[in-house]
Amino acid sequence: MKLAAGDMWSAWSSVDLFLVTTNSTIRRDGALVMGRGIAKEAATRWPRLPYSLGNRINSLGTDKYGIIVSAFWPKTKIGAFQVKVYWGDAADLDLILYSTKKLIHWCGLHPTAAVALNFPGIGNGRQDPANVLPIIRKLPDQVTVWTRHPLGAI
Repeated sequence: MKLAAGDMWSAWSSVDLFLVTTNSTIRRDGALVMGRGIAKEAATRWPRLPYSLGNRINSLGTDKYGIIVSAFWPKTKIGAFQVKVYWGDAADLDLILYSTKKLIHWCGLHPTAAVALNFPGIGNGRQDPANVLPIIRKLPDQVTVWTRHPLGAI
């Protein structure tokens, strides 16, 4: 895993998979709640994305999915990395671990794919980066984890 600070969107053209942190709360209209942070930015760029992700989560029959990569990957390279179930809760470290394991597995199947992921659980997820970093450090070097601002020494 590599760490980068700045605007993750600047990596869009150079990565194969662009993961934004999400939850599994589905609105009545079938859309995934994507109301904060980079998830909101993605939903603003692609207004159908919350519906597509909501449909995919509903089809799984569980609120625990880990990661969602488009069935149209690599043409569609936006995906979801789950950090919580209910949108208003704090991020769940066990769920971040589960999602990390799912991403490690995906990377093993796609070893040349460059992946961008916003630092999970620290914005609206309200986790301390020092508690999340030991979990995500297991990600392979093909994954770059982004923060808006440098984290300092953690």
